Amino acid sequence: MAFTSKDIEIFIFTRNRPQMCIQAVESVLAQKSLGDIFLLDNSTDDKTEEFIKNYPQVKYIRTQPDKPFANFITAQSLMSKPYTMVLHDDDLIHPQYLGLALKALTKYRDISFISAKSFCFYTNIPPKEYTMPRSLNDKHYLIDNQADFALGFWTSPSPSWSGSIIKSEFYKNADISLLQKKFGKIFDWPMMIETMKVGKAIIFVDGNCIFYRLHKGQDSFNESTSISIENLTNWLKVYKHFSETNDYLRKVYFFQSVGNAITNHTKFVSKKAKEKLPPEKLIRYLTDNNIITPKMALYYKYRKNIFAKIFFHYIKKQYRNYYNKMIKKI
Repeated sequence: MAFTSKDIEIFIFTRNRPQMCIQAVESVLAQKSLGDIFLLDNSTDDKTEEFIKNYPQVKYIRTQPDKPFANFITAQSLMSKPYTMVLHDDDLIHPQYLGLALKALTKYRDISFISAKSFCFYTNIPPKEYTMPRSLNDKHYLIDNQADFALGFWTSPSPSWSGSIIKSEFYKNADISLLQKKFGKIFDWPMMIETMKVGKAIIFVDGNCIFYRLHKGQDSFNESTSISIENLTNWLKVYKHFSETNDYLRKVYFFQSVGNAITNHTKFVSKKAKEKLPPEKLIRYLTDNNIITPKMALYYKYRKNIFAKIFFHYIKKQYRNYYNKMIKKI
C-alpha cells in the first residue's frame, strides 16, 4: 500500500510564541506535498491568531488557555487519518522530512512511530542547516521491540517527540493526563516507547530531519512545570523494567542510570524537592527503593577513574555495534 501526504495530519501546538510559531508553520508548508494542517493555539493573547490569517492553508483553532492539555485533547478529537504528526511551535522540520517518512511507510508494514535524532540550535534565527538544506540521507534504524527502542534513548538515536509521526490509533487512546501525572514533563520518552505496542519504529539517522530549538522560554526549563522525585523514579522504572529483557540495555542501565537520574534531577526537579533531596540523598533514595543497586552507585562514585572509563568505553562500543546492525536503507 502506497501512503501519501493525505494520510498524515499535522498538528502544530502553540502558546504565546507567535514569532517562533511562524517559523514552525513555514517549515511545514515547505514540504513538497501536504494533507491537513492544524494550528492549535491556547495562547493568552491574540497575536498568533492575527499572523495565521496570512496562511490560509492552515486550519486555526483556538483552545482554552486555562485547560490542561487543551491542545493535545483537541488534536485527539480531530484525528481522522492513519498517522499524526505533532510539532511544537518552537521546532522546525526539514523540507524533505515528510517525503522521506512517506517512503518509509510505503516500504514497511505496521509502522507505529517515525522520528529522527534532532538537530539542536539555540538562536531565534534558524541554523544554516535548515535555511540552506542539503538532501536528507534515508538511512534509518528499524526497531521491532520496546526494549531495543528504550535502549536507543540512552545510546545514539535518541528520537524527538516533536516532529514525530505516530499511528493515530495510539494517539487517540493516549491518556495524556495520566502520563503527565506519572512522569511529569519527562513523559515523552515513556510515551514513545508505548507506541511500539501498535507497531514498529523507524528512526532516521540523519540529524537534519528535525530542528529542536533550545531557549529560556521552553517548558523544559520552566520551574513552574518541574517534576517530582516520584516522576523521576517512575521514569527510571521504565528502563529498569526493559533492562530485564535486554542484555545491552541491562549494561547501559548499570552504567548510565545514576548519571541520567542526576542530570534530570538537576534540570527538571523543583527547587523545593532538590533542597529536600540533594543528589547524594537521591542516590540513597534510589538504592533504598531498588531502582539502582549499591554497585551502580559505587560505579557512579568512581566513574572518572581511568579503569572505569576504559571499561565503560568497551561497553559503549558493544551496544553501539548492536544498534548499528539495525540500520537499513529505503
